[in-house]
Amino acid sequence: MDIKRMNAEIAKDIKKSDTGMSHGLEMFIKQVKRAQEFNAQQPQAWRPGEEYRRQFVTVYFSWITDNRLNAYIVIDDQLERLAIPEAGWRLYANYKDGYQANGYGYSKPVHILEAMVFQAKKHIDLTVGVDHWQPFIKAKVI
Repeated sequence: MDIKRMNAEIAKDIKKSDTGMSHGLEMFIKQVKRAQEFNAQQPQAWRPGEEYRRQFVTVYFSWITDNRLNAYIVIDDQLERLAIPEAGWRLYANYKDGYQANGYGYSKPVHILEAMVFQAKKHIDLTVGVDHWQPFIKAKVI
């Protein structure tokens, strides 16, 4: 089976799934919800002497080539590969699967993270407890 057909099959399987999303997107949304629940229980104002606790969702990226990246997320103290076809993850030749990012004038990992967030917004509200998603969803290159 050629790579183009395999990518098309992956997209069809997502549409047929019960949730209408890929396993990677489900993992990402699960981590976002976990952080939102934790942050909602924390005090809203920081007082002197009080420890300010906040939980973040960090997506780690590693470079495969100059324009291709892999994404990972930590779930229960384990680094898991984060493949979200809705956000641009694809199979490529020579087993270099990943996210393709070209230009856009700013950080390629941030561009891919924004695509992930855009897909997650279709299923959950990312502004629960915050004005914008950027304070608690971050991208880091490893």
